[in-house]
Amino acid sequence: MKFETAVGIAAAIIVAVVAAGCGGSSGPESSVNGCEIQPAAACAGADLSGADLAGADLSQSDLADTNLDGANLSGANLTGANLSGAQIVDADLSDADLTRANLSGATITGTNLDGATLCGTISTNGTTDDSSCPSPTDTTDTIETTETTGSTTSTEASLTSFAVGEPDCSEGSDEGSVTVSWATQDATAVELDVDDEKASDEGPSGSATIAIPCDGGAHKVSVTALSDSGVGETKTEEISTSS
Repeated sequence: MKFETAVGIAAAIIVAVVAAGCGGSSGPESSVNGCEIQPAAACAGADLSGADLAGADLSQSDLADTNLDGANLSGANLTGANLSGAQIVDADLSDADLTRANLSGATITGTNLDGATLCGTISTNGTTDDSSCPSPTDTTDTIETTETTGSTTSTEASLTSFAVGEPDCSEGSDEGSVTVSWATQDATAVELDVDDEKASDEGPSGSATIAIPCDGGAHKVSVTALSDSGVGETKTEEISTSS
């Protein structure tokens, strides 16, 4: 082998080694100072300063008390990661996903957080940051507000007919009687009243004889239609018990 050829091969190997050591541009480093760059990594207290971790998946990782000064974590997945007490100075966390990450007690200064997702994220002061959670309207199906309340269109019970006969007052008697008849629509019962006092409860249609005072004065006889929806229509007729 010629000397020049050997030198060329050696130079190529050195360049390749240097490029691999620098991480090149193929993606995030796979291991930094003994910390395996992977989901659920156990790297508490690790020195990751200056590491190129752009786009790395460190979800659910233990990164408590790590040194991330100057690290490139742009676009990294840090969902659920524990970064409590971490040193994050002059780092790049742009577009990183920090959903449910724990940053309590961390030191964050000079760090780029543009586009980072903060949802359920525990801030450095221990409060929860939901500033970039998806809007509820983004995922909420259109709720039809046409409430199926069944037949709640409460139709009021009404009276289709009401008649009061002639009062029957025997001479010398303080009490007599009168016959009333009625018919209703959408009612389940009726209430019969004399002078606003209940005389009886009856069925939705029919007739009944009720007691009235025979004092020679005028008296009101009323019928009120009733249903499951409540009190319906009332009709009143006035009768005279004078001879």
